[in-house]
Amino acid sequence: MKGFPVFRISGTAYERGRQFGQLAREQIVTNLRAYERAFREGAAISWEEATAYAAQFIPWIEQYDAEIMEEIKGISEGAGLDLQDIVALNARSEIITNLGGSASKADGCTCIAAVPPATKRQETLIGQNWDWINLIADGLVVVEIEQPPRPTILMITEAGIVGKIGMNAKGLAVCLNFLRSSEKSVGVPIHIILRGILNSSTLPQAIRQITRLPRGTAANYLLAHREGEAVGVETAQVNYDVLYPLEGHITHTNHFVSPRIQVDDSVRMGASDTYLRMGRATKLLTAERGSIDEEYIKDIFRDHFSYPDAICRHGEAEESEETALLDCTLFSIVMNLTTGTFELSKGQPCQSTYERYHFSEKHEIAKPIL
Repeated sequence: MKGFPVFRISGTAYERGRQFGQLAREQIVTNLRAYERAFREGAAISWEEATAYAAQFIPWIEQYDAEIMEEIKGISEGAGLDLQDIVALNARSEIITNLGGSASKADGCTCIAAVPPATKRQETLIGQNWDWINLIADGLVVVEIEQPPRPTILMITEAGIVGKIGMNAKGLAVCLNFLRSSEKSVGVPIHIILRGILNSSTLPQAIRQITRLPRGTAANYLLAHREGEAVGVETAQVNYDVLYPLEGHITHTNHFVSPRIQVDDSVRMGASDTYLRMGRATKLLTAERGSIDEEYIKDIFRDHFSYPDAICRHGEAEESEETALLDCTLFSIVMNLTTGTFELSKGQPCQSTYERYHFSEKHEIAKPIL
């Protein structure tokens, strides 16, 4: 199976965005068409409603980080697409949550981090299965962002979105679990916060990037640093809590865990597999504490307990269902922050091999290590 497209961008914020827009235009258009359909069929939201709502997030993005907004403007220019469309991509989680209601789809994931002394070679490991609708599979890309004096970033993202799941050259990494509550508000979008995290050099800086302004919707951000620590930052729109792995490993799925966040957890109304996925991953990690390595984490991500709604999610359809809108694992990622590399599977990890990616050297394009 062919791997993900890989792009490298550099320069000023606007130049980086323009390069991304030019290089990934095909995938950006794919994502715009996919979300137009997903909003319409999965959440009864027209694209006109989505872009109009997304405009409310522009001041929040500018307040959070004007440089990120400049990059979004550059993407629009480089791809030759309307700015409102690119903003809607970057606020797509908030559009789905706040306009679509509790019945609309929301991406689910299983995240894992393991640090010394729980790991076999005293390495810092973090990763996840990213579960979302099949429509988005062709819009995923790997991008390396050189942005001095901020850290160079290597991440996998939906083309046109400025921040997602990945790591930076300072040894910091982030994974994401979507959470859902009944709160509706406008604040900093999830994917802008993810970029803020990846712009950070230390765990305290990354936590501050999550908590310093109100957020557009709920999420859990799983963070790790190559110095050997990991935390989960569980957030509602205003409230948050930080979860620390005393046993050297931590997992998270798509429900609130912290007893200190008093919120109406909408996932409790339907997505019961989130509890089994989290419990299963925790059980498997606990059984191997002290010997956890990348291969063992990959085995967890291939786990089929409670198939098809397992950690390795297959989302099999009934005859009446549209497979393009079904949730399944679109990629699996395992990051080794000690070695500064990550491995990606395209699609379910039980059916595809992991390819290793690393930061480019001497300005060569980042690419898989074959």
